[in-house]
Amino acid sequence: MKLSKTSFIVLITVLSLFALTWLVYAKSNKAPLPHVSSSGFSATRAYDHVKYLAQKIGPRPTGSKSELAAAQYISYVLKQNGWKVREQPFSKVVIREASVLQPEQTVELINSQNIIAELPGTLPDTIIGGAHYDSATINAPGAIDNASGVGTLLELSRVLSKETHQETIQLIFFGAEESGLVGSQFYAEQADLSAVRWMLNVDMIGTPLQIDVAGKKSAPPELIKQVVALARDSAIPFHLSRDEIMMTRESSQGGSSDFSSFLDQGIPALGLGISGRPAGYYHRPEDLTERVSLEEMQTVGDFTHQLLTSIKLEKQGPNEWDVLYLPFQLGNYVFIVTSNVLRCFTFLAFVVTGLILLKHSRKSLDKQILNWKKILWILVVTCLLSMLVVGLSGLGENLWNWLKHVQILYSAYPLLFVVARIGIALGVFIFLASWFHKVPLARDPHLYWLTGVLLLFGVSVVLALIRIDLAFPFVFWLLCMDLQLFLPSIILVLMGPYFIDTMHFELLNSQQWVSFYEAIHKYSIIFLGIYSLLLIPFFLAAFHVAITNSHRYKKLLYYARKPALIVMGLFVLALGLVPVYSRDYPQTVTVREEWSGKTDGSVHIFSDERLPDQLVKDLNGEEGKSQFVPILNESSPINVDATVSEQNIDSLRALDISFNLNYRLEPYLISFDLFSEQPFEIQTDDFLPMNKLPKKLELKGVKQPSGNYSLKLQRTPPHNKTIRLAIKTQGIMTCTIEAMYPDLTPRLQIKDSHVSVDYQIQYRKSYNF
Repeated sequence: MKLSKTSFIVLITVLSLFALTWLVYAKSNKAPLPHVSSSGFSATRAYDHVKYLAQKIGPRPTGSKSELAAAQYISYVLKQNGWKVREQPFSKVVIREASVLQPEQTVELINSQNIIAELPGTLPDTIIGGAHYDSATINAPGAIDNASGVGTLLELSRVLSKETHQETIQLIFFGAEESGLVGSQFYAEQADLSAVRWMLNVDMIGTPLQIDVAGKKSAPPELIKQVVALARDSAIPFHLSRDEIMMTRESSQGGSSDFSSFLDQGIPALGLGISGRPAGYYHRPEDLTERVSLEEMQTVGDFTHQLLTSIKLEKQGPNEWDVLYLPFQLGNYVFIVTSNVLRCFTFLAFVVTGLILLKHSRKSLDKQILNWKKILWILVVTCLLSMLVVGLSGLGENLWNWLKHVQILYSAYPLLFVVARIGIALGVFIFLASWFHKVPLARDPHLYWLTGVLLLFGVSVVLALIRIDLAFPFVFWLLCMDLQLFLPSIILVLMGPYFIDTMHFELLNSQQWVSFYEAIHKYSIIFLGIYSLLLIPFFLAAFHVAITNSHRYKKLLYYARKPALIVMGLFVLALGLVPVYSRDYPQTVTVREEWSGKTDGSVHIFSDERLPDQLVKDLNGEEGKSQFVPILNESSPINVDATVSEQNIDSLRALDISFNLNYRLEPYLISFDLFSEQPFEIQTDDFLPMNKLPKKLELKGVKQPSGNYSLKLQRTPPHNKTIRLAIKTQGIMTCTIEAMYPDLTPRLQIKDSHVSVDYQIQYRKSYNF
């Protein structure tokens, strides 16, 4: 294509934008390397702490006696190392609002404690190191998550106590992190942070290292530069996720660990963890001490020591910084683009696109080829095509879900299923596109380009008005489309959605991948619409290139039609060979003693998927997801008696319900599921102290899509033996009490390398009032 003078100027301008951005990247990375100090850190000593926590104490769920035992051990070690130690107990009510994934509102009382240790320096300026010491469930020993982090800080307490330092150092061990960062939020909201310079959190020790900077606010760019420079100087492989920052900012929960609570208060903070998709032992009984690597613990321990003693930030106390920047990682280098640069980049991109559209519209009007009816038909056909491609891309999964009788095929090897989806989608597109010349649509390539640019321009403007960092992937795509007008190339077509593609790759290699993929399957219609819309500009760009070189691509698509069908078939067949579970990612099975009265319980063996054939055979059961084995001539671990008195007040039933609990062993969790066809409200100081509720919160039933009302209340130990609930309603109340225990001596044990087992004891009984 011959370039006019104006077109040449526009092309140079677009290329200059990329060059300017690169220069800004390079300039933003010029931070001085922190001083690397020698460390007396011993991974062997740290590992001894891990063994004590994960083996001797074992699972440490929030509020449990084992969590308290871990707190006492941590306090003892710190005092032995010469630190000033104090305990910060807390009781906090946590509200988990109803959502698409959890339709029932849950109100939970969390009882736990933080352990705060201080080593005074010559200055009041304070640096905080943190780690949570609770584990995820009643069955997870939590060796990696997070006895490894606790062991590292306990060993550092010994090392730091022997060194002279100017800054005051605090080491804080948080309780109830797995319940939603409760301990760190309580500390950060209560403490005087005016002297704090920054906070470092250690959660899961291993490599490649994850430098986690993503919270509701992101860590300050200056802190990131210093930490990255030190990691590069120490030759430590690391990963810093740009796209996780974009997804986490302004979210309801924020970051994934305790540093996020400090970012919320304006304190510079970041975390160290393990990069990539969580291993199969994550939050499972297989999180054992043998997972902990002494070599990796030594590496991260030395690095943590260097961070705590080398990082220098000018300001102290809560402060503000640029929170909408974007970091880009190339190897061991991280380039930070500030929000102002993003705004300039976006503005210039919009100006360039506007000029191109203005010139294009004038030419089209002169030639009388701008026909909005044709554009509308192009958009409709492309939308239908994208829906077919997205819908049929899941053909292989849906087929094998049906043949194998499983809901989730991708547990062990999700990347293979993503590759298969992309391969099948590409095959469908090639096959359908090979017939495109028969569709009675306009053949002017500029109409396809114009339609795609207008769509991307509109989306980019809306996102830029909402949040400038969110707009960047689409602004980049828009610039690729601008270039494509002058240089029609399949390379630019593929480059356009690059940052959207990398965002999905980051998601696949993060802790959120499971919930994201589950959401895709549960709400497939919604995601069909979202991904169909995302594909429309991609297909329009592809058609623009193909029609510009119609003779070449028409012949190419014709010859690719049959190979595309063959490749699609091979992908579909190959998915059937992929095992659903592996040793690294086993099937989750629950073995639960279930009681509903004083005698005659049962052992319930169940899973979200069909139970393994060998297990069913050993139990002499029938194929399915659930098996029951009766328990005879034994008594329940808890007895519950309920009494109720009723009054009528202003046409409402005022119920005063009293539950008397007689248990041989105190349960870990006690919960009440409340249900009624009519609205209800509740008060209970015995179970949830009303003075600890947020001021604007009232305990009322939440209306469900069915029209009924429900609410769940639960709490961690300690538990009262008498619990009173005062309920006002017009209808009949169903109240289900549930007590949950860990099963330390299960009567039925499963030994299978492809199965991960949760052993539990549950008492559950329903009452109608």
